[in-house]
Amino acid sequence: MCKKMDIDAVQKGFNTGIICAQLVLSHFSERFGLSEKDALRVAACFGSGMGQADTCGCVTGALMAIGLAHGVAGPCSREQKQSLNARRDAFMAAFAAANGSIECRGVLGHDLTDPQQLAVIKEKKLFTTVCVPLICDTCTLLEEYL
Repeated sequence: MCKKMDIDAVQKGFNTGIICAQLVLSHFSERFGLSEKDALRVAACFGSGMGQADTCGCVTGALMAIGLAHGVAGPCSREQKQSLNARRDAFMAAFAAANGSIECRGVLGHDLTDPQQLAVIKEKKLFTTVCVPLICDTCTLLEEYL
């Protein structure tokens, strides 16, 4: 089991431009023999719902970790694929149940691709009040699926 995420460290990372997907994946990187630096690079394009307010970066970072834990590096059987997909689907269902959605726009209640709604997100400090705790909560939830 990984150490519990420190919300202050998450906030500090977020303040320096390290995004949700990076923070989730890098939290588990040591477990998989992946350097923190490589984890940050791999997940670098997955925040803000991949820039489209779609699938939350917490989810994509978590799915990368699930893939590292349970994915097959090469050809795999139908059973292996079904097992991995069942784990993926169960994690995503649990995330959605806990947060109302797996999409950024659903979690935040605003579409960050719309400049006016992004202004509201910033005004309400949702990146701090919603995203930062969500990163910590995602890592706790993810432990159940690794």
